[in-house]
This record gives sequence, structure tokens and C-alpha cells, in this order.
Amino acid sequence: MNTHPILLDLSKNLINNPDRYEAHENIKPILQNLCLDRDFLHEALTGYLNDPKSLKNAKNNTIPLLSSGDLFFGINLFCPIRDGGLNITSDNIHHHGWRLLSTGVISGEGYETINFVKNSHLNREGGYVNLEIDEIFRHTKGDIRFIDSNTAHVVFHNTSTSATLAIWSADHIITTQSIKRRLEAFPLLRKSITKTIHTFGLNELLGLNALKGLYYHPKGGKIVETKNYSKPYDGNLQEILRCWFKFFQQIEFNNPEFWLQRKKYAPIEAIELIEKLINNEPIKDIGIWGNLRRRFSKTQILQAIDNSVSGDNSY
Repeated sequence: MNTHPILLDLSKNLINNPDRYEAHENIKPILQNLCLDRDFLHEALTGYLNDPKSLKNAKNNTIPLLSSGDLFFGINLFCPIRDGGLNITSDNIHHHGWRLLSTGVISGEGYETINFVKNSHLNREGGYVNLEIDEIFRHTKGDIRFIDSNTAHVVFHNTSTSATLAIWSADHIITTQSIKRRLEAFPLLRKSITKTIHTFGLNELLGLNALKGLYYHPKGGKIVETKNYSKPYDGNLQEILRCWFKFFQQIEFNNPEFWLQRKKYAPIEAIELIEKLINNEPIKDIGIWGNLRRRFSKTQILQAIDNSVSGDNSY
């Protein structure tokens, strides 16, 4: 991946600051400007899409721009759900473990989300999770949002595609993450070592983020932990590429010379989308079908929270 120099500079600022909260606060104005900087966005996307495999490997509505140890910079897409459902979750309630997140809207209407009180997912009673709501809001353009570590939240599908620029880091310096960075040139070795650490339950001791206890959902009028949950793909290649190209159209990332080169080795699912992009033909914003295991309504979640607050044990 040909990483943009601005992202490399931002990563150095995060890595070198022992106070990661301060570091995220310091990058807010930079992130705000980057979300509105079409030249930067086009250059960063060009760096990623120059890899012939990038379009063929589109399995999630996240476009990675930088990944290094505990740092991850990417573009997240939030699209409609194909059947037109309203106030439907785009993923289960979840938190990011020890990761901090700063995010700003690039295009579209943003998204609606519920943030819960930090560590309230640890409040357990009778197998239920007593989450506490911190705020319900719509994340819109011009507003940089920060989500603390171990802070559960949930995002709902939009009626039209929107995109954000997101920056994750650990909430503190983790020595083993610097070792992980040094192994980036050896991805298979790094993957093998990481898998071994998780298999033997040494992730906390050695500074790896947890894989379990991150996801929750409403069930029977209460919030429960989602067991045996491995984050599924957001959709098939055709669905995801349509979302990606709708975003490219939103930010006018449509240089014919660039895309005609990409067309030479693009998957067949991308050919028509490339043609529409360079010919300025509207790409329909139909979104994805979604996954039933991630499909819950806002009403279900709020009712389950109310039941926890009221102590309703009738379920």
C-alpha cells in the first residue's frame, strides 16, 4: 500500500505521544480539514487502489489507508439496507477494546448512532448486560467525533450512502505493538504469532486487543452478549463495490486515465461501475442486503435498555 505522507505524519504524531488522548485531541483540526480535502482523498485512494488486488478483495465497507501496529486509518462507508428498512443496525452493539477512535464525515448525511457509557458493558446481572446510554446523535459533516476505549456504541443504516475518515489507536503505548510494526514486512509470520497468542489466552498479557466480549444485541427484551461472533463480511463483492463506487462518485474521484488503467485488471463486478463513474452516469444508491445476525431495530435496543433501567425481569 502506497501510504499518503500526511497519514504517515499523523501516525508518527500518535506513536510518539505517550498521552494518546492528547494526541487524538491534537489531530482534530487536521482530521477536520482532511475530510473536506478532495485532493488528499483522491491521492490517498489512488495509493490504495494502485494495488491490483484492492478491488478484488472488497469484502467490507471499509477502505484501508494505513495499518501499522495498533494504528489504523481508513474510510468507513455507511450505506442503506437493500430492503429499505429504517433504524436498522449496521452491526451489533460493540466496543473497540483498548482502541480510541476519532472520526469525521467526508460525504453524505452522516449517520445516527447511540453511544453508551464507558465500561457499562461490564454491568452484568443474570446473564444480561445493563448498558447505559450516554447520548443518541447524528454524526454530521464538520463535526469530529471521539469514541473512548471500551465504550460500546451502535450505528444505524442510512437512507443514502455516507462516508467517514476514521483514525484508531491504542489508548496507551503498548510495547508489543511496536514489535508488530517491525513484522509488517512479514505478514504471514505476524499472523501466525498473533493467532498463537490468542489461542493460548495471552492477548491481555502481551498487549493484543480482545477478540471476545466485544459484541452485544437485544434478545427477549434485554441486552445480551453475542456469543461466537466473528464479524462477517458486509456483503458480496458486487454489493460492496457498488457502495465503494457510489462513494467515489460522491467525491468526484473519477479521473478517466486512472480508472481506465484500473479497468485492465478489475474484477468483472467493477467494469460497469467504472464505466458509469468516468461517464458521470448516476450509480444507484441501493446499499446492501445485510446480515440477519446484525439486524436489530432501534426500538428493540431502546426497549431493552429501558427494561434494564426499570428492572423488568419478566422476560
